[in-house]
Amino acid sequence: MLKKDKGTFRITKVGSIEYRVPYYDSSGTRRIKSFTAKTKEECQERAYEFLRKNEVKLIKILPNATIEDIVRQKVENDYVKNYCSEAGYDRNLHAVSIVENGRLGGIPIKDVTEDMLFCFLDDITSYSASIVRKVFRMISTAYEMAYEKKIITTNYIVTKRIQCPKSTQKQKIVRAMTEDEQKRFVDTLLSHKVPYGRNTYKLQLLIELYSGMRMGEINALRPECIDFKKGYIRVDATISRGLKCKSFLQMHPKTDGSIRNVPMNGKVETLLRQALEEMRDNPLGLIFYDYNKDDVITTYQVDAFFGRICKKANVPLTGQHTLRHTFATRCIEAEVPAVVLQRWLGHTNIHITLDTYTDVFERMNRTAISKYDSYIDKIKETEFEYAA
Repeated sequence: MLKKDKGTFRITKVGSIEYRVPYYDSSGTRRIKSFTAKTKEECQERAYEFLRKNEVKLIKILPNATIEDIVRQKVENDYVKNYCSEAGYDRNLHAVSIVENGRLGGIPIKDVTEDMLFCFLDDITSYSASIVRKVFRMISTAYEMAYEKKIITTNYIVTKRIQCPKSTQKQKIVRAMTEDEQKRFVDTLLSHKVPYGRNTYKLQLLIELYSGMRMGEINALRPECIDFKKGYIRVDATISRGLKCKSFLQMHPKTDGSIRNVPMNGKVETLLRQALEEMRDNPLGLIFYDYNKDDVITTYQVDAFFGRICKKANVPLTGQHTLRHTFATRCIEAEVPAVVLQRWLGHTNIHITLDTYTDVFERMNRTAISKYDSYIDKIKETEFEYAA
């Protein structure tokens, strides 16, 4: 994310928003670049991409640089310039290590043949789809940079033969609970006795089920995020994993779209009031905190507890994210508009919502068609009455 003081906004004569940001060109001269759009977010996104590409141009590449040399330099630069979070930096370093430890490791990029690159990409298909895409993007960036700096004469990535490979791992499908499974889960959760001195995550799981918030967002809630008077929860932080898998409070959620106000229904209000009553002082001022180890509560801790409850309730286990999907499914069944659900869930665009819950929307089509038929029949009856 760009820092808020990076540039300045103004309204143009035609009513659009202009965002001006300073930057330095290859000669070291300070310049100003303007970006115009309908919203501040769009302006900042365009500025963000421009600045990142400009930073790439300023990075120096030695003639014998390897692919990992190039991408590691860019990863370090992005982190220092605040273009990625600590969590993103850690994931990027992992991707760099895959390149470094693969068959391309230690070979100057100018000596890498198309066949060698093709074989390397075939090697990484055993990783998850997200890691495969990240590694491929890194290699693509390395080739773009090396080609621009004239270290190489051919950019193999733009050829038709070299494409992002597909992961051979089976895609993990997160399913929503049926109404019966949801009832069994809730009944089992409420009746479950937590051993003395052990952490309980009952409230967090129920809040996720009835609000659709991500578990990291729930564990990052502070009292000031709760507005009982206006009836919403302000989501502006998350518990994230940083360097060496160390979890920490990140004062910015998963995406820009994740910063949102989540409406507070009756069940969630009751749960939050109980959580605030049980809250104790802690260094971060969090509503939910692990007082046993004096640290934040991670999603993995809650996952383990969730798994035990599912097993006890005889509910198929597909991960704690099931609760978020269950909330969304119940909303769709209750005919909550997709655009409203998008805001509640913190999706960056409507397509994520529609694509994620395609099966549920398709299932609701049958009911929608019946309602349409009934509505049309009612109109016909009214028309007949007027005609009479």
